[in-house]
Amino acid sequence: MRLNLFLSIISLLLGALVGHAEDPQRVLFIGNSYTGVNKLPDVFAEVVKSAGRKVPEIKSATPGGRTLKQQLGLVASMKLIDEGGWDVVVLQGQSQEPAIAEKDEAVRKEFVESAAELCRRVRAKSPVARIYFYETWARHPGYWASTKKGPDVGADPKEMQARLRKWYGVVAKENAAMVVPCGDAWELNYLSSAPIRLHQKDNSHPEFIGTYLNALIFYGKIYDVKSPAPKWTGKLNEAQAAAMHEAAAQVLK
Repeated sequence: MRLNLFLSIISLLLGALVGHAEDPQRVLFIGNSYTGVNKLPDVFAEVVKSAGRKVPEIKSATPGGRTLKQQLGLVASMKLIDEGGWDVVVLQGQSQEPAIAEKDEAVRKEFVESAAELCRRVRAKSPVARIYFYETWARHPGYWASTKKGPDVGADPKEMQARLRKWYGVVAKENAAMVVPCGDAWELNYLSSAPIRLHQKDNSHPEFIGTYLNALIFYGKIYDVKSPAPKWTGKLNEAQAAAMHEAAAQVLK
C-alpha cells in the first residue's frame, strides 16, 4: 500500500517536471449525476479530439446521488476501478457532501475516509494513475430563495463554494491527488459583469454550457493546457463558447 502511494507521488513529480508529455491512454470517471448529466465523459472526449489529441479509452460509472462511501459499495464502480491499468481516475462526491462536511463531523469523517479508501483501491490496480477530485459547484442563488432547502451547505453560494473548495482540497492533498476546479470557474462566471446561467432550473444540475465548461477544465488539467479553446463547441454559439474558454483559462492559469 505504501509502495503504491510512493509510486503515485513519484508519478506526480515527474509529470510536473515534464508537463505530462505522454497523453493518457485510459481515463475513468467515478461520479454521479453531475458527471452523468449531459455525458461529461463524452463531452471531454470531443474536446480532446477537437484539440488534435488522440482520444483515450474512457469509461465511467455515474449512478445518481451517490456519496464516495456509497461508491465503495457499488459493484459496477468497483469493477471498473479494479480493471486496473488506468492512467487517470476522476472521483466525484455527492454534490452537497463536502459542503455539509464543514459542520457535520460524521459526514466529514465519512467523506475523508472514503476518499482515502477509493484512492487506495485505485492504486492497488493502477499504481501510477493520476487521481483527480472533481470539485463541483455551489447551488444557484435561487436555491436559497426556496422553502425546500436541504441540509446546511452554507449561507449562500459563496460559502458553499468555499466549503467545496476546502474539502476537495483536503482530500486531494492527503492522498497525493489533484483537484479539477470546475466549481471555481462557475463562481467566477456568476461574479462576472455578464454572467451566463450554467445551472438547470433545479438550481443544481448543469445545463450543457456548464458541462462544456467542466470538460474544458478537465482537458486543461489532464493535458496541462492553460487556455483550452477547441473548435468543437457542441450546442454553444460563438459568444457562449468564447465566454467558457475565458472562464476555463482563469482557473487554469
